[in-house]
Order: sequence, then C-alpha cells, then structure tokens
Amino acid sequence: MKKSEIISTNLVQKLIDDKVTMVLPFEFDMVIRHYESMNKIKGDVVECGVWRGGFSIFLAHLFDNKTIWVSDSFEGFQPLEQAKYKYHKERHVPEYTMTGLGPIGISLEEVKWHFHSNGLGSEDRIKYLKGFVKDTLPTSGIEEIALLRIDVDSYSAHLEVLDELYDKVQPGGYIIFDDSCLYESMDAIKYFFKLKDLGNEIIDPIDDLPKNIYKPYTSTDSGFTAGCYIIKK
Repeated sequence: MKKSEIISTNLVQKLIDDKVTMVLPFEFDMVIRHYESMNKIKGDVVECGVWRGGFSIFLAHLFDNKTIWVSDSFEGFQPLEQAKYKYHKERHVPEYTMTGLGPIGISLEEVKWHFHSNGLGSEDRIKYLKGFVKDTLPTSGIEEIALLRIDVDSYSAHLEVLDELYDKVQPGGYIIFDDSCLYESMDAIKYFFKLKDLGNEIIDPIDDLPKNIYKPYTSTDSGFTAGCYIIKK
C-alpha cells in the first residue's frame, strides 16, 4: 500500500469517529488522491481554522517531511468590529458558538492534546499560531507554502488569509477552501480573484472537473461543494 493509503486506512476514520474533525470524508480523499503532486511542491503545509485539530493531525502524519502550521484563534470567531473587511451578510459572529458537535472555540491546549493522543508529540516542525489570522499571519515567519487549507468560515477572515498567504503559495501548490459551500466564503474568494485579476478556476473535490468560479453548479447555499480547491499557476 502507498503511504497515503495507509494514512487513510489507519487514521481518517478514527479522527471522524472521535469527533476530532467535522471535515467530510471526500475532503480527506481529495488530499490523498493528490498527495504525490502536493508533496513535490517546495514549502510548508498551512491550515487556517482547525477546530479540534483533526485535519491538521491528518496532514501532519501524511506530510511528515514538511513543516505544519496550525493556525486558529482557539476562541471562536472574531468580533465584526475587529474584522479587516466589512460584509453585511456575515453569519459568523462571536455569539455563534455551538454546532451539533460542540463549541466552535476549542482551546490550544485541547488541540495539542489531540495531536499528542494521535501520535504527534512536541515535534519542532509543528507550529501553532494562536490568534485571529489578521494579527498572527503577518509576523508568522511562513515563507513558502505547498498546501494552504482555509477553514475560517467568515468573509473577512478568508480575505485576511488570502491577503497574507496567497503570494507565498508556490506555483503548482494547492489552496483548499473548506467552506466553499458557504456564500460568505465564496463571495470573499470571488472578490479576491477579481481584485487580483487571477484566472484561476475552482475545482470540485468530488469529480476534479474544473468549474469556472462564476458559474455555481451545486445546491449548497453558495452553489459550490465544500472543499473546492485551486492549483496555483
């Protein structure tokens, strides 16, 4: 079995069963399918928005030769008055703290415990960034990125991540938008692409068929599937 298949067999279902992640299985499958291509790209692996850390744990096991950045406020959504970008349809506010699986804001201590309990102790290559992304990313020290996964839900936070990290993603590197199924997220992605005059096409994680970002094609509230991605040109 390939390494990526071993990781999938031994770990992904455990993370889902233990409720350490809310990420859907097909999003893990997408990374496993593209592992060989992703791993060839120079740079680190960055996840912004980690909840209990499940997907970051998966990435740290899979990309065991790369630095892993685990970025989160570890306290929930930032107050709207602190957001860099204003958006009148925002639903992700500090008052929204619960899901069916528990609180949104999970402490850094709990996330570190989940890493430890899944075989990842105090490895120097695993870097934790605590705080809202607009405050932590500018001074993070991140230089080159092979894989950037964005799971921050809100409009402003998406733009804040892209402002700081898009240019650091290397050619051929991947950007995964976990929340592409949400209209806040997709509106931010469209705005950023238009602002930067980018010709990227977003790709559906299920069938890997390129779909133009301005032509929604699914029944979610954004018109897109969760976990859509681009490969940077």
